[in-house]
Amino acid sequence: MTNFKLLIALMAAAAMVLSSQAAGETDKLELSGFARVVGGFVDTDKATYEGYDDNVSFSEKSLIAVQADYNFSSTLSASVQLLLHTDEDRESGVEWLYLTYTPTEEIQFNVGRLRTPFLKYSDVIDVGFAYPWVNAPQQLYSSYMFSQYEGANARYRANLGDFIVDFEAYYGRYEDSLVSSGIDVEVELNQLFGGVIEVNYGGLQLRTATINGPKVETTIDEIAPFLQGLRAAGFEQLAEKFEINDSARAFLLGASYDTLNWYMSGEWMKVSSDIDVLANLESFYISYGYYYDSVLFHLTYASSNQSLNTIENTIPPGISPELDELRFGVDILNSFFPTDALETWTLGARWDVKTNVALKAEVSLLDGKQGKTSFFDIQDETFDRNAMLYQLALEWVF
Repeated sequence: MTNFKLLIALMAAAAMVLSSQAAGETDKLELSGFARVVGGFVDTDKATYEGYDDNVSFSEKSLIAVQADYNFSSTLSASVQLLLHTDEDRESGVEWLYLTYTPTEEIQFNVGRLRTPFLKYSDVIDVGFAYPWVNAPQQLYSSYMFSQYEGANARYRANLGDFIVDFEAYYGRYEDSLVSSGIDVEVELNQLFGGVIEVNYGGLQLRTATINGPKVETTIDEIAPFLQGLRAAGFEQLAEKFEINDSARAFLLGASYDTLNWYMSGEWMKVSSDIDVLANLESFYISYGYYYDSVLFHLTYASSNQSLNTIENTIPPGISPELDELRFGVDILNSFFPTDALETWTLGARWDVKTNVALKAEVSLLDGKQGKTSFFDIQDETFDRNAMLYQLALEWVF
């Protein structure tokens, strides 16, 4: 509740400042926003999933945001978005802040703090009103993706008869503190770049995208002291293998077809890296929806398969109790990193109450793999990695 009061104060202050600055120029200023109230729970007390436990909670995905767009001229504008999130693992504040230069209808340049345009809904992932689910498939739209960056992008739209082709290229840097499966990770990329090609033909959309980080540097507080101990004992090379300090890249293919009565959509993503302790991640989803008046019924299957490289334990056993302890620690560390292999079936409905208000309800079968974390924060090791997730949401844009 305190967070919501803070956001209301921020919104009021922003509106007052912008209004005073734009006095006499109200046609240049546009204010908009969105909000969502999401409640949910899982049917197990042995683990949590995306922060949800077996008690109904509205604190995991609820948020509210206000955006201000100021037009300096017909070609130059500035945008800022303030967002307040109730999830304690996510910071509230300025979500994006950028300048836009549009010299022609086909060309656009942006510079500042921007969303990383990788997945289909990356730009609007916080705007629940923009997509059918309560939550977009976790296997792709998970919190550890590089959701935003500071830099620049360029977009070009080509009209080729009945085809519309959009090209986008971006370059910048990323730095943030993330939480994945209960683990705090400080991530820094001095270079982040990629591109998007999207083709639209009637109700058909095809999309491909890339994201590249030539050097991903991380700090994980939970394992930093142990790595220092390995170095102090002379096992520098072994410690380096557990560091996440190398290149990573991802590739995406997506397709969707939408009619007045139904739609089908899907995305497939592959993440690979040169980091010793990590290997590959392959994820995809396929979704079908049917429109009945103002209600959309949808069914989605999503899957992810993440593999880790097991680092060879080169510490010899039986030399001394201290080395045996270090050797045991390496074995524990090999199982420390989350392996988010998970299959889900989601059945949901969305009712557009008004043109700017929607109600959603979903139930998801979470089918993880024994011995994997499967996006769960496990409290009891007897947990079989299977659970049901129930969610309701109110979506609003204004």
